[in-house]
Amino acid sequence: MGAAAPKRLLLDGPIMDLSLATAQFTILAFAGLLIMAAASDCRNLTVPNRFSLALLALYPSFVIASGGAIDWLGGLIYAGIVFLAGFAFFALRWCGGADVKLFAAVTLWAGPSLFVPMLFYTAMTGGLLAVALWIRHKLMRAATPAAIFYATSDPAFSKQPMPYAVAIAAGGMYVALQLLMGV
Repeated sequence: MGAAAPKRLLLDGPIMDLSLATAQFTILAFAGLLIMAAASDCRNLTVPNRFSLALLALYPSFVIASGGAIDWLGGLIYAGIVFLAGFAFFALRWCGGADVKLFAAVTLWAGPSLFVPMLFYTAMTGGLLAVALWIRHKLMRAATPAAIFYATSDPAFSKQPMPYAVAIAAGGMYVALQLLMGV
């Protein structure tokens, strides 16, 4: 006589599988929206509001599918603080309004537990992007690649806009990866 099979709980069956699949799908949709926002910013230095709004609209589905293990209130508080700080930065003309909205939406998904690493990856990618754009600028002004060290920078270069949604998307990709590993 073999041992009886353990009794299956309701959450171990198809309902749990559907919930897991929904959580995974929303995380992948989150990542896809970030890629599209970054591509839009690279193409024409704008991030349409539809990307930030879609990230916000997708979040409740993820929270519900995750079964309540998400600190949605903490994420909402962090996103609100980031949005208010970003609004001040926008008013001072230190950043673009679309970047503020996108960063606040990604902060909502990151929540308190992933905010600092997301901020780190966003800042590091932004710094690398700035260096890459500066090197490109220097190469374009140099007569030969070897003359890059002697080429002067245009003073107006520092005022040129930068597609910062690329950096925000990099931080968001870190969040997406961590969320996928956690579900």
